[in-house]
Amino acid sequence: MLKNYFKISIRNLKKQKGYSVINVAGLALGMACCLLILLYVRDERSYDRYHENAEQVYRVARAWYDEAGDPTLEFAQISPPIGPALQDEMPEVRHAVRIMWGGSLVRYDNQTYRESRFYFAEDAVFKLFTIPFVQGDPETALVEPNTVVLTETMARKYFGADDPIDKVIRLDDTFDLRVTGVIEDVPSNTHFHYDFLASFATLTAQPWSERWASNWGGNNNFATYVLLEEGAASADLEAKLPAFLDRHYVLHHGASSRLLLQPLPDIHLHSNLDAELEPNGNVAYVYLFAAIAFFILLIACFNFMNLATARAAKRAREVGMRKVLGAERQQLITQFLGESIMLTLIAMIFAAMLAELFLPVFNYLSGKELQLFGDDVLFVMLGLAGIALFVGLAAGSYPAFFLSAFQPVEVLKKATRGSWRSRVRAALVVAQFAISIVLLVGVGLIVRQIDYVQTKNLGFDDEQIVIANTTQAMRADFEAFRMRLLEHPGVLAVTASEYIPSGQLTNSIDVQAEVDGQIQRFGSLALLAVDHDFTRTYDMEIVAGRAFSKEIASDSLQGFVLNEAAVQAVGWASPEEAAGKFFMLDSENLADRRGAVVGVVKDFHFESLRERITPLVMYIRPGRYQRAAIKIAAGDPTETLAFLEAQWQTYTPNAPLAYSFLDQRFAGLYQAEEQFGQIAGAFALLAMFIACLGLFGLASFAAEQRTKEIGVRKTLGASAGSIVLLLSRDFTQVVLIAFVVACPLAYFAMDRWLDTFAYRVEISWPLFLMAGSLALAIALLTVSYQAVRAALADPVKALRYE
Repeated sequence: MLKNYFKISIRNLKKQKGYSVINVAGLALGMACCLLILLYVRDERSYDRYHENAEQVYRVARAWYDEAGDPTLEFAQISPPIGPALQDEMPEVRHAVRIMWGGSLVRYDNQTYRESRFYFAEDAVFKLFTIPFVQGDPETALVEPNTVVLTETMARKYFGADDPIDKVIRLDDTFDLRVTGVIEDVPSNTHFHYDFLASFATLTAQPWSERWASNWGGNNNFATYVLLEEGAASADLEAKLPAFLDRHYVLHHGASSRLLLQPLPDIHLHSNLDAELEPNGNVAYVYLFAAIAFFILLIACFNFMNLATARAAKRAREVGMRKVLGAERQQLITQFLGESIMLTLIAMIFAAMLAELFLPVFNYLSGKELQLFGDDVLFVMLGLAGIALFVGLAAGSYPAFFLSAFQPVEVLKKATRGSWRSRVRAALVVAQFAISIVLLVGVGLIVRQIDYVQTKNLGFDDEQIVIANTTQAMRADFEAFRMRLLEHPGVLAVTASEYIPSGQLTNSIDVQAEVDGQIQRFGSLALLAVDHDFTRTYDMEIVAGRAFSKEIASDSLQGFVLNEAAVQAVGWASPEEAAGKFFMLDSENLADRRGAVVGVVKDFHFESLRERITPLVMYIRPGRYQRAAIKIAAGDPTETLAFLEAQWQTYTPNAPLAYSFLDQRFAGLYQAEEQFGQIAGAFALLAMFIACLGLFGLASFAAEQRTKEIGVRKTLGASAGSIVLLLSRDFTQVVLIAFVVACPLAYFAMDRWLDTFAYRVEISWPLFLMAGSLALAIALLTVSYQAVRAALADPVKALRYE
């Protein structure tokens, strides 16, 4: 019997080649898209799960809240004393580990390289994280000061074939570090990547680290992780954290601070705080991609259902004859489902080929290095089989139950046509085009939002500004370095600061200020060390008071410049009221920083436009300047950059100038959104193409069903244009209904996505009209081929049809 079913299936596929090609093409494209997205989703969800203790490791984050309970600062990194205190005071914590970014210039012999993935870590790091050693002992590798472990790739880069153990590298012309271990390269699916881990004891051995013990509010530069005891519940620890923090840190004026526990496997997809070690993913995008994959598969399945039911009349007599000859309905269902699954298996082969073909493009758009038949070949094969089975059953179930329900007497009398079946097909086409229109509207809004954040006035001039890391030699006498650069006519201005716009504000501090004639304390404001030329170099607008001035000596020790958000946070009615008022930093480490607000700068976007503008205090503090910003003249920058390179070499003779342009750094903040938009755009076009494949088949069927009618109409004088209009009208109505259905769905979905940005575009109706018009135009072009072909056919042949 199965052999007979197989023969019949092959015979039907050969008999209806066009129908089979459309179905196989649609299903193959849908399954290929689904497979690629499945690989992407699996990779995103795998981050940090390879660690043996992943379920018991948590990162400690921190948030500050104003008197209304709204968050003002949210940091992924926290103050230095919190980690050790948690280990000492909390019985649930077995180990606490602090990790801190460590520098950029690494030298060995005559080789000097800039390394962005260099961190200091406490020796228990190997107890929390699974870090396989190639050489060395994880128990002792980072116990002593001035020791370091590095990855295999870095070992080859610096030492070639030589044994790296006990070799000494130099960091930032400050620390000599002895290599005590070589570790395997870090997997790609981790929330932060490192090439070097130096011993944290190197830092705690320095005299200046003594200030860390009392700094519970600022210096939020320490990524802190805890490993809980076996059986300890994170909820129990989290319940104790408010009292723990209150014992060590007191806030005033109604503000509050809170420690948060983030499960290690959740960080990549569920955390987008300030001061993340690396940009994370977004679980919303994972859900959206999964939804897109499902809907594309659904569109392909709808194609199958539509074409199968539309051509039901072709097989109605077969069903009737089989039932007359004694076939049971269950046998017919099995046959039709078997045909569906066979067609799906053929499509699966093509889907695998298409996925392999388009995988490099998908990797380029997504920034991944996914492999179809790599280490995860079993997952891919099971995934393909699962998709094929799902599609075969989902797409074949309705036609199978529909066709097998025909009654012999009705089908042998040709009574198989019914308006309800046409309505079902129309509903499926509506669903297909509604999904496609939702995707088109979504892509359009993503493009608009990205364009908005990249062109919005940031509150300063980000054009022609070169950014580079300073060195210790430069920081020792930055003024002299600045004057040397300004000798070149292509250099317009030079400034230095602790952080730069497009970065993150990780320092915060309590303050005291004069409000309504009284000195009051306020919760943490972001703190930024800058030099006197910061606001001038970035062309920021001073709305009250003045900028820092070298001519006024008190500015260097007693002056502060605030942004408008800080003025509002303190409680002054206006920038003019704030100018000249008493102001001081409420910290033991900066107890001498008291003076007055010399100026207020117009609010500017220091961070991504996802975040609201943070209340910011700027002050002069040489020695803290980690970044230099150089404003150069417009035009060809080649000569100016060559000059900068030459001057840089006088301070770092063994390392080239590594620079970036500020506007490009800001554009890079939205790379994830751009990638998502590009991928979603590609899949939206594919969804539309698959829907049009089905529409093409239905148009062909409609023209075939009305062959005699068309012949009669032409004989009675109907024009070709009226015939085309007749055949296109029904499909136009279907697309218009799909547009009406899609609009509220697209609005709701994209409004929620746009809410992830503090600054966003408004959703406007012209975008919906454009998406609907595009869908309608594509649908009419698809239908028009069959309509024109039918309209131009010889009416004599049409009247002889059947």
